[in-house]
Amino acid sequence: MLPNLGLSSVSLGPLTLYWWGGFIALGIAATLYLVRHLSAREKLSFDHIVDLSVWTVAAALVGSRLMHVFFYEPAFFFANPSEILKVWHGGMSSTGGIILGTSAAIAYIVRNKLDIRAYGDVIARAIPASWVVGRLGCFLTHTHPGTLSNLPFAVRYPDGARLELSIIEAAIWAVIGLILWFMKRPRVPGMYIVLLALLYAPARFALDFLRVDNARYAGLTPAQFVMIGLFAVGIFGYFRFKTYDA
Repeated sequence: MLPNLGLSSVSLGPLTLYWWGGFIALGIAATLYLVRHLSAREKLSFDHIVDLSVWTVAAALVGSRLMHVFFYEPAFFFANPSEILKVWHGGMSSTGGIILGTSAAIAYIVRNKLDIRAYGDVIARAIPASWVVGRLGCFLTHTHPGTLSNLPFAVRYPDGARLELSIIEAAIWAVIGLILWFMKRPRVPGMYIVLLALLYAPARFALDFLRVDNARYAGLTPAQFVMIGLFAVGIFGYFRFKTYDA
């Protein structure tokens, strides 16, 4: 059984550093490093990669916050609108980041008339790193408790041992990242994007059934609705990208 670390922040003189935010920053840095490495290998424009990364990360952070505000705790934030900007109090949804971050990336690629498959494949292979590191930050703060469990990797909570969904999701992302990194290069460009969507969507959809204290609509979490859409996009992308080489 794993200990309940319950780490929130650490004070360094006048500064207060939040563990979760620090790990998110580390995850973004790791992904940007991999993007730079892969883009150089694929001979993609470094200037475009930098600009694309900035827009994608910024949009993902905004989308993560908005998703949480409007779909997870709308009553609280409508009653306390000043809290919306206080992201250091917590409250981010990664699925909102997927929606707005992906939208920003597509908009940038289309506007600059870039090859969406080439740039998308680079991002798809690099992005698991940010999720693995970010979810480790969630594990330190224990923001995603799951159902009661006696499994050896369950975490001690006051009311009993519970699954810690953040560490499970980190493991899922690690497996996906290793598959995308070491798999044989697909003949059809764009398939890294497709595979990322088709691997992650069903795994996250199933994982959310183990969540507790989460908003639900028609029995499903907001993230599960996003995963349905993501899986559909993956199927669409598979057939769309194949037509380029037909």
